[in-house]
Amino acid sequence: MDSLNFPENFILGTATSAFQIEGGSETEWKNFIGEDRTKLTLAIDHYNKYREDLEYILYLGNAYRFSMDWSKLQKYEYGPLDSVVLNHYTEILKTLKNNHKKTMLVLNHFSNPLWFFSKGGWTSGCSVNFYLDYVKKILKNFSGYIDYINTFNEPGGYAIMAYIMKEFPPKKFSPRQRSKVLKNMSRAHAEVYDYVKEHFKHIKVGISHACMFTETTSRYSPWQKFLKWFLEYYMFENVHELFTAGRKIDYIGFSYYGRILISKYLIIAYEKRGREFLDRLGLEYDDMWEIYPEGIYHLIKKFYKKYSMPIIITENGTSTDNDKFRIKNLYNHLRYIKKAIDEGVKVDGYFHWSTFDNYELAYGPSRRFGLVSVDYDSPDLKREIKESGEYYHRISSKNKLLEYGRY
Repeated sequence: MDSLNFPENFILGTATSAFQIEGGSETEWKNFIGEDRTKLTLAIDHYNKYREDLEYILYLGNAYRFSMDWSKLQKYEYGPLDSVVLNHYTEILKTLKNNHKKTMLVLNHFSNPLWFFSKGGWTSGCSVNFYLDYVKKILKNFSGYIDYINTFNEPGGYAIMAYIMKEFPPKKFSPRQRSKVLKNMSRAHAEVYDYVKEHFKHIKVGISHACMFTETTSRYSPWQKFLKWFLEYYMFENVHELFTAGRKIDYIGFSYYGRILISKYLIIAYEKRGREFLDRLGLEYDDMWEIYPEGIYHLIKKFYKKYSMPIIITENGTSTDNDKFRIKNLYNHLRYIKKAIDEGVKVDGYFHWSTFDNYELAYGPSRRFGLVSVDYDSPDLKREIKESGEYYHRISSKNKLLEYGRY
């Protein structure tokens, strides 16, 4: 590497999502029970413990990526935003601003109000107008605090998990409804982009694209080539192109968690056969994916070559109870990001998933990504910074990559 220093003003922050730290609230996730049999309820009770949590958020970098609970803010379609909840989120944003932290606001991160969901959610043609009304009201109140927007977090991932894999509400199998969701979300994204560029030019707009590095185990297998094509078409770059159409983006934002190897089937570490396959090859994995830091470098280069736009890693992290393993992977991913920067790619920032151990989507709190631990057995859900959190703090405060064995 040219040096260990990141560019001046490089973003090094952490990320959360509202329902995963605040709870199900009046969303379609209300009363959700995860695979580990844990009920969502208040998640880590961040809504009530936000002042304590802000101390960790401020400690862990120069930026914060998060979402607000739409169902708390707007009780019915085209309704006003709740003044008490507005004050709550205003205090969070003011605290970030007063401490010179960059803010990336995710307008929609996998959860929607029950009133919205009951009207068909993102499968309904009305969804775009409902969303635009909400977004305009959010921007009227908060535009002065926002540096970046993700209109949607991983829309491809949401659509496939809700309407193909049946892991997110409403847990239906419907390729037709999946297509409707993506069509409506991409239209909503384009309209929000135009509105922001007309009224709030200082805010940069994009999405967080769900992306894995995919690779076949054979160069010659037609079946493996088909599976790779299908995965890219149905979940990854083909979906991404819906949201980049017309260049209605200011940066390329994507999340990255590892590699999917393709054999007779997809090699996934949260499946027994996937772990056995990876073990036979001596490859590392966490609780969910094969760990492949080099993949983040290849994807950065691919997207920069294709779009010639700044890159922001909107999520990257490790699902593990082994915090030394998390530190090692954090270093290795940042090392490959730095390699891309040294080769002339404009990478503007990196957000670690997640600030806290949280309610990890369909799995529940048994999957731990946080730089801050949460003790679910304690009555007050005690927080404590992990060694990985201290490591990340030192990197972000120095704006410099520190070797994980010497920090």
